[in-house]
Amino acid sequence: MSKFFIYTLTLLISFSTESSFADNTSFEKGVAKASIVLGISDVVNASVETIVLPNDYAYSKAYTWGGDETSPPKRIIKTITISRNGQAFFIPLSTYADLANPRNLLLEKLPAHGFRLIINGGDAAGSYSAMLDFKKNEIFRRKVVSGEFPKEAWEETTFAFNHLSN
Repeated sequence: MSKFFIYTLTLLISFSTESSFADNTSFEKGVAKASIVLGISDVVNASVETIVLPNDYAYSKAYTWGGDETSPPKRIIKTITISRNGQAFFIPLSTYADLANPRNLLLEKLPAHGFRLIINGGDAAGSYSAMLDFKKNEIFRRKVVSGEFPKEAWEETTFAFNHLSN
């Protein structure tokens, strides 16, 4: 066998056996970023930015994951930015509008070139895990589960988009 063939085979094996999780990153200075390699020349980058809840926030009394019944959350998600090989995704506000006090995020591979962005947030009884599933460069599912009662307290949203061709 040629050295090139052995090198190529070794490279392919290393890609197929790599971890399906990206590094777990926390929200330092209100921003967390993660990246994952899904295959050769297939890289996903995610960034989640938070802000301190403004005093005049219109939905401060609304239920948020990661909040508390007696007081509003301290931080809310301002924006989620995801790109794959430089191509930015459309992320609807409904994907993250009710997620508060995020602590960390990570990316995970899914079958058929999909991936999942996981945002863990809240604390103790108010903790949650939000799983945002993507395929074909758009979100298709969101599931948020309670950290304390995952089988009893959860919600799931399925996304579908009508792509117009102009």
